[in-house]
Amino acid sequence: MGKVYECIGRKANKPFFLENICCNIFSAEELVYCIYENAELLEKDIFTTELANWLEDECETVKLADRLYQLLSKDAEVAEFAQVLLEEFPFVSSGQQARFLDLLSEESDESGPARRKRRGDYFLQKGRYVHALNEYEAVLSEISPEDVELQADIYHNMGMARAGLFLLEQAQQDFLKAYELDGKEEHYYYYAASMRFSMSDSEYIRTISDDVQMREITLKLEAKMQEANSKWEAGPGVELAETQQKLKDAGETEYAEWVNKTLSDFKEEYRRCIQ
Repeated sequence: MGKVYECIGRKANKPFFLENICCNIFSAEELVYCIYENAELLEKDIFTTELANWLEDECETVKLADRLYQLLSKDAEVAEFAQVLLEEFPFVSSGQQARFLDLLSEESDESGPARRKRRGDYFLQKGRYVHALNEYEAVLSEISPEDVELQADIYHNMGMARAGLFLLEQAQQDFLKAYELDGKEEHYYYYAASMRFSMSDSEYIRTISDDVQMREITLKLEAKMQEANSKWEAGPGVELAETQQKLKDAGETEYAEWVNKTLSDFKEEYRRCIQ
């Protein structure tokens, strides 16, 4: 049986929005969890008087708030704030705390663009595409034009973010820019893929027929698509078809409710991506 830990303070009536991490928290425990899980996003401006006030007033963690006030008064570093928070919560072991603080120390030596790139990669991985694009665009404005490899990597990731937002024509330009910078086939592959999903069949065929390299890439792309389609039809596709048929048999009302719920879930997921 796992250990049981006593909660510190109470659940807040009003959440606190951690801007750098882009999430609402409702308790001191959630604050520590978010900080522990997002070392790459921690910046000094997360730890503010407003946060300390919220801990004191909403969570009733007076002792913890007092410690933050003291650190704020002496303009403490990120690692000092993090250490104080981690020490208050026993579910983060001393070994985990040490590794976490070592990671913070390593990241504090990174340049501004490197940290912003790391933040962008984190948001991309989490599906927070607008935040990712904001970070990548900031990096591009800060780095040297001679840093071709980094620029190509950023443009590729921007293409992935725009594709996640279904901005496929813009994604094409990002992937093409990445390819023009370092010539890697991976960029050209995604350039072809973004065209495949944004053009009509006739327009797509006409485009690739004029480009020998594109024709070679698209053979790989079509093979991947057929593989993905086979996996879908053998797994989730079968389950979806069975669910649809079962609900249709149950009646028009039940089927309509399921369709509306499914569409609502898709919309909510997309809203989360663009927040």
